[in-house]
This record gives sequence, structure tokens and C-alpha cells, in this order.
Amino acid sequence: STSSSNNQDHSFSLLSMWTARRVQTFLASLNSNMISHVHDTATLRDALDASSFFASSMGRVGADFQSLLAPIFEPLLTKMIVGYWSDGLNGMSETLKACRDAGIAGPLFGTETSSSKESSDGINVDDVDVQSSRTPHPPRSLLALPPLARFLNAYLTGLNELRRCLLPGAFPSIRLAHSKLIADAKMTLQANERAALTPGLRGEATKLREAAAKMKAEFDKCVEPYMQISLEVALGSFDYAIAEADKARVEAEKKAAVLAAEKARVDAEERAKAEAEELAARLKAEAETAAAEAAIAQMKVEEEEHSIEERESTDVQSD
Repeated sequence: STSSSNNQDHSFSLLSMWTARRVQTFLASLNSNMISHVHDTATLRDALDASSFFASSMGRVGADFQSLLAPIFEPLLTKMIVGYWSDGLNGMSETLKACRDAGIAGPLFGTETSSSKESSDGINVDDVDVQSSRTPHPPRSLLALPPLARFLNAYLTGLNELRRCLLPGAFPSIRLAHSKLIADAKMTLQANERAALTPGLRGEATKLREAAAKMKAEFDKCVEPYMQISLEVALGSFDYAIAEADKARVEAEKKAAVLAAEKARVDAEERAKAEAEELAARLKAEAETAAAEAAIAQMKVEEEEHSIEERESTDVQSD
């Protein structure tokens, strides 16, 4: 009986070792094939679903290995998202360098619509749909700066891919990559501005410098806050998005109040100026009327004096 029990334990031990080795072999093969053949998040999600189903099915024999899938899928997801972001940043950097080298500023400017001018001071809060899973609409002011617009499009493409396969374990690395992207973009724009300010820049130097300053200012004022809100919405952090939208709305209300007060002040000054001009015109007219009346009175006095002199002269001659 003891020998039979020992043989059974030995068999179970061998079966457990064999199962563990087969799982490790599967994971190694899965990792290799994922790196070689999976290049988009839709396929990554399909592979994750199939692998998770297989891993949970192995739980029937006590070999559920779902927890071992995360180290394979999460880094690959981060790599895919960062790839889109890096392509956008590299594209913007190459465009800026090509324009500086060629001395042309045309590709750096686009068509700025009236709507973009109205929203050029920041994100249009009314367009930020923080109650849904949709990314807020991009600022229209970027239509005037095509390199920044293309960079932001690449960033949003990465977020769209992220939505297809949201893995919470990858969020910390994605946040770090986002912070690095912001820092790298700022460095790129600062380097571009320094290069544009270099003496001896050929071609459309003035416009190149103007574009460099505008893009740097627009990134700090508009693009960076928008990217932060978009990332939080994509990751499902709606509380952050709502708080940011509320803060932006309060700032917009403060700005509207300041503009209203300034407009009221200007209107009051214009009314006071108009009233002063009207009073001056009325006083001038009254002065002219008084002067005219005085002149008429003077003329009458002179006529009377002249008439008296004529009568006196006539009386003298008659005597």
C-alpha cells in the first residue's frame, strides 16, 4: 500500500513537471510569435482572448496560467502605442528641419478659420465630452500649424489603438511614455526655435522664426493640456477629465467676465467722450450765437450813433 502511494505521488509529480514545462514552452512560443507577427492592437486583443481562454481551460488540471500572460502582452501593447507617438514626433522634427534647411515656411502654416481664431486661446471646453468614452475634439487653432496638427493626429492614433486592448497593467508604463513624449516634443520645439533664431538663416527667415515661436507657444498653451485630458479619457479616468473641464470652464468664465468688464469700461469711456464732445459742441454753438448777437447789438449801436451824428450835422447846417 505504501509502495502504491509512493508510485502515485511520483506519477503526479512527473505529470506536474511535464505540464509546467509544456506551459513554459507555450509561453516562449507565444512570446516569439507575438513579437514576429502581431503589429496592431486588434490582433493583440484577439491573441490575448485566445490565450486567456486556453490558460483558464488549463485550470481543469490545476494549471491555470493567466497571470503569466501579462508580462508578454503588456510590454508589447506599450511598444505599439509608443511607436505611433514616436513616428509623430519624428515626423514633426523632420518637417521642421527640412523647412529650416530649405529656408521655406509655407509647410509650417495652414488655413486659420474663424472658428480656430475664436478657440485659439485654449481648448474649447464645450467640445470636451467628458461624460462619454470619446476623446475631446482637437483644438481648431492647430489648423494654422500643420506640423503640430500631424503630431497630434499621430498621438490620437496611438490612443485609438490603445482603446482596442486596454490592459490596466500597462497604464504606468504608458503614462511614463506620455511624460517622455511631452518632454521630447518640448525639447524639439525649443531646439527648432533656437535654430530659427540663429543669425544667417537663409530664405524666409522671418516667417520661420514666427512659426517656431507660434508652435512653441501653442504647444504649451493648448496641445499639452489637450493631450493630458485625452490620455486620461482613453484610460478611463473620467474624474480627472471632468475636473480639468470644470477648471477650464471656470477659467473661461473668469476670462469672459474680464472681457465683459473691459468692454463695459470701453463703452463707458466712449459714452463719456461722446457726451463731452456733445457738450463742447453745444457750448461752442452757444458761444457763436452769443458772439453773433453781440455783433448785431454792436452794429445797431453803431447805426444809432451814425444816425445821431447825421441829425446833428443836418441841424448845424440848417442853423
